[in-house]
Amino acid sequence: MAVMAALSVVTILSVATPALAGPPKVTISSVAYGGSGCSWSDSTYVLSPDYTVLTFIFGNLIATTDAGLLGQRKTCQISLSLDYPPSWSVTLGSVTGRGFTDIAKDSKGVYETQFYFSGQTGTPTITRTFAGPRTGNFEVTDKFLTVVYSQCNDTPNLNIKHVVRVEGSKAVVGLDSSDSKFKLLFSLLWKKC
Repeated sequence: MAVMAALSVVTILSVATPALAGPPKVTISSVAYGGSGCSWSDSTYVLSPDYTVLTFIFGNLIATTDAGLLGQRKTCQISLSLDYPPSWSVTLGSVTGRGFTDIAKDSKGVYETQFYFSGQTGTPTITRTFAGPRTGNFEVTDKFLTVVYSQCNDTPNLNIKHVVRVEGSKAVVGLDSSDSKFKLLFSLLWKKC
């Protein structure tokens, strides 16, 4: 798993509703990621100035029936070390995925996101299935139906796992069709505890 050197980024959060406002300072001390669908050389990320949206861009998160058994399922797990003041708790609110599909009749593609906090129980999961025949780009936003917040006065790593997989005779679920990159947007929700 590639690990980026510690970042020293501090920002002031500004959110429209006071109930969802975040802590006054958030520091991302490290980001690590790895898996069959991402590597340090082909993936990158961007944090919004208010630290409420994280965009990951993957270069190899593509599952296809043309690549043998190993190519039919690709994964990438991201681990974020967030530092923020005591009396705050955070969760992952929603995920927006953009990519493309090329799926024949009687085949399907699956796009899945799950997350958990290191040392805590609970793994909320979102699964989106694309049935064939289908060809074209997609953009989907899903909210997690199960909400798991980090423990109060603790800042465990936030771990986010993505899976794309295909089944059937001919199917591809993958990344942005123009540049072969898969973009994911993550929305963080904060609460005072």
